[in-house]
Amino acid sequence: MASVEKYIIPRAQVDVEAMAQQIFLYLRVHGEDTEYLSYEPSLRDAKIAELYANPSCKASFWPDDVIGEDPSPEQIDAYLSQANAAIEALTPPKSIEDRVMRSHLASTALLMYQMYKCNYGLRDHHDLGSQLRKRVAALNQAWIRNEYPRLFPDRAAKLSGSQATSTPPTHQTPLSPPPTQHAAKAKAITSSEVEEYLNSPHTLLGKHFKHSPPASEHQDYKGGWTLESYTVRVREGVVDHEYQVLLEACEGATIPMDRADVEFLLRYSTIEP
Repeated sequence: MASVEKYIIPRAQVDVEAMAQQIFLYLRVHGEDTEYLSYEPSLRDAKIAELYANPSCKASFWPDDVIGEDPSPEQIDAYLSQANAAIEALTPPKSIEDRVMRSHLASTALLMYQMYKCNYGLRDHHDLGSQLRKRVAALNQAWIRNEYPRLFPDRAAKLSGSQATSTPPTHQTPLSPPPTQHAAKAKAITSSEVEEYLNSPHTLLGKHFKHSPPASEHQDYKGGWTLESYTVRVREGVVDHEYQVLLEACEGATIPMDRADVEFLLRYSTIEP
């Protein structure tokens, strides 16, 4: 634990809004690029494999693989600064290669930021961590309500029916909570909605689910869960989609899962109000 102490941010220096905006930047970039790339999955996977075949690009998003074990706070800040500059240089993306690279950079920076700035940096400030998660969720939900339909009208139309019950009235500001929370009820997820979520993983971000598998299914992940992040990586030459899921059953720990795991969670989950 001694090695974690150096990453803790003094409470007076924590800027929840700035941190939320930085995390949201990574989520927005990754979500937008992932969605665009999903229109051409074969070409996307070929370009991802091509990118990771380059020795200068690590086929991993994990901080230890990218920056090495036990990096100094200065090394982390330097890496994030370089990643932010590279993302900005690729914005707006001009090709599918730009989107693949930008998505990779955003995913890597997101995991780096979450580990060192959030998990370690706010280890002694649980209330600020809670504020941060709520603010990020609000920013992401606002993007899904306002920007997602503009960027992807065809897919937004398919999702509109499943999200109608949780969309606040149009006269409210994007980040305002519905005025009658007491009337909201948990909503079951249909098979078609499960498929839509899996095809557009970033639409899971910011939502709260409750997993209640039948007794016949032997599974320990009962209770609340949320998707913390979604990434694409290459393992032994195969493109793999990985989800980081925060599980109530594991005392709030974030567990890596594959598509099949998340599909199982969704199949027996309800969306919490």
